[in-house]
Amino acid sequence: MLKDLVKDFMLRRRCEKARNAQSLVPRNTINYHQVNQIGILFHIDSETDPEPLARFIKKLEQDHKKLKILTYFEYVHSHPYNFYIDYFLKSDISWQGEINSPKMNQFLDTQFDFLFCIESETQPVFDIILSQTKANCRVGLYDEKRTNLFELMVQNPDKKDIEYTLKQMLKYTKLLIYND
Repeated sequence: MLKDLVKDFMLRRRCEKARNAQSLVPRNTINYHQVNQIGILFHIDSETDPEPLARFIKKLEQDHKKLKILTYFEYVHSHPYNFYIDYFLKSDISWQGEINSPKMNQFLDTQFDFLFCIESETQPVFDIILSQTKANCRVGLYDEKRTNLFELMVQNPDKKDIEYTLKQMLKYTKLLIYND
């Protein structure tokens, strides 16, 4: 019990520090048709239909994008997704709040053209990943406390409406044009 309280406290501190840190990785955007590697960091609650996310992934694959998909679970369980995912668990977080997951480290080491962060409710642990990723352009839902974690933020008053969020993300990333 005490160990979990300390772990949660230390993790919250690391997340807050990550949210406020300046990025050491240079960020930029490229035209969608030139995008090769896309990361998807997601967490949707059990009441949210995963089918819009599956369609989003299928659309990206049809556009010939290479994908790496990562999520976070409190504990090991079967998942309802009909697509391949990597995940890390609460047990991968040390009592000092450090995340020790080979899958997450592999995700962090990947140079994504775009990294989509899809959440039906904010996952503070994602702030650490977003601050450390080598992604060129991080895309997520608008949150005034997380503005330094994203290069592109979309609005959605209903965070649980994943389908609308995904349509907005795809629409605006396709509109981005980078000129040298």
